[in-house]
Amino acid sequence: MKRAALRVSTLLFTAYAAIVLVGAAPIDSAVIVDSGSTNSRASQIVVHSDGTASITFGTSSPKPFTVPKATVARFFTALPAVRNDNVPAGSCAKSASFGSTIRVKWQGWVSNDVTCPPPSTASPAAVKDAQLLNDTVMEIRGLAGPQPPN
Repeated sequence: MKRAALRVSTLLFTAYAAIVLVGAAPIDSAVIVDSGSTNSRASQIVVHSDGTASITFGTSSPKPFTVPKATVARFFTALPAVRNDNVPAGSCAKSASFGSTIRVKWQGWVSNDVTCPPPSTASPAAVKDAQLLNDTVMEIRGLAGPQPPN
């Protein structure tokens, strides 16, 4: 009787583990890289598709924070859309003191500077995708908290 109960327990545990492992989506991640400027520190924000994130300024220790699921969903929806749009970089004027470049690294791809609009030749869909990426990047940066003094 004990042996049968042990066998049933083992089968149930194995079935549960298989369901959990098969049903669990792999965690994706992307890195938002801010080059910094004369008046702001360079930073990197690592964002995971489960909503966990951390920000690092220079050589500081990572500071963890959480990104809401809706924001994470928009961010990870915008990334493949912008990558697939394959729009050349637009140009935008930047201040020497305050102008930084913000790019996203994801699955071997690096975005254009998300703070610069796409060129006028970009399709309306590509412009919309770029705006969604810019909006979610700025939202995530805001969630990371204030930047330490330079």
